[in-house]
Amino acid sequence: MRTAIATAPATVANVGPGFDVLGLCLEEPRDRVRAELTADGRVELVAVEGDEGRLSRVAAENCAGVAAQAVLERFGAAGSGVRLWLDKGLPLGSGLGSSAASAVAAALATARLVCPEVPKEALLDACREGERLATGSPHPDNVAPSLLGGLVACLPGAGEAVEVVRLALPAGLHVVCVKPDVEVRTADARRVMPAAIPVADVVRTLAAMAGLVTALASGDLELAGRCLDDRVATPYRRALIPGYDAVMEALLRAGAVGGGISGSGPTVFALAGDRECARRAADAMVEAFATAGHAAMALVSAVDPSGARLEP
Repeated sequence: MRTAIATAPATVANVGPGFDVLGLCLEEPRDRVRAELTADGRVELVAVEGDEGRLSRVAAENCAGVAAQAVLERFGAAGSGVRLWLDKGLPLGSGLGSSAASAVAAALATARLVCPEVPKEALLDACREGERLATGSPHPDNVAPSLLGGLVACLPGAGEAVEVVRLALPAGLHVVCVKPDVEVRTADARRVMPAAIPVADVVRTLAAMAGLVTALASGDLELAGRCLDDRVATPYRRALIPGYDAVMEALLRAGAVGGGISGSGPTVFALAGDRECARRAADAMVEAFATAGHAAMALVSAVDPSGARLEP
């Protein structure tokens, strides 16, 4: 039987002021999916590893299975099916795009078997179906950077259509992600946000996003740090992360450019100009969480410019 293996990386969504718009791709960790082509027209999830038994083994109830099914429906020949093996490298419920990574890896591996000529960009909507299962809505700001790499802006169009724009980044930029031992459900993170945001806060956030994109493209990290200023989601979500304010102060003292909440949390991210600075910030953030009474795990990564990839 023909097989294909794909991996897809973790991501930081809601980068600073880019709520539901900006997403950033990390090098590690990655989910891995092996797909085997069948002729029974079915998607079967054979095994899931690394999830401590928390994910469904039913393909229609798992992001990987749903994304693979979406690829078959869009691009597969009649009767084509796949068997999937999912190895979770990403922690669940971390704010690092775990469901997106599973969906992207499964979509890419399935596409390699049934439509190898189709470019990665064309798989975005199939990947978003995995996010629809996970969150109730086909949010693109994790799947797009995981699939395509780098920093992306997801521009909404008519209906559920999305246009993805790649944005420039300075050489050497590193990302710190620190996850405390608390869980934040996406539904809870959405629930704490008010139905209406003050106009002044929206204006500040829009200005900050314009400044952030410009600063990163020009390599002006000092300006980028000042523009990591979100007034739309962070003021309401920070209470879900114990010690958040102290962690933000710690990363700035350590020399990081700035930071914020990764996705829905509880992971807090920081941007740094080089790996050495990123490591100092990671240590400071872990210590700040410990002072707040919570153990935390730190990850330091460069930005992955290419995203999901096939393995030989």
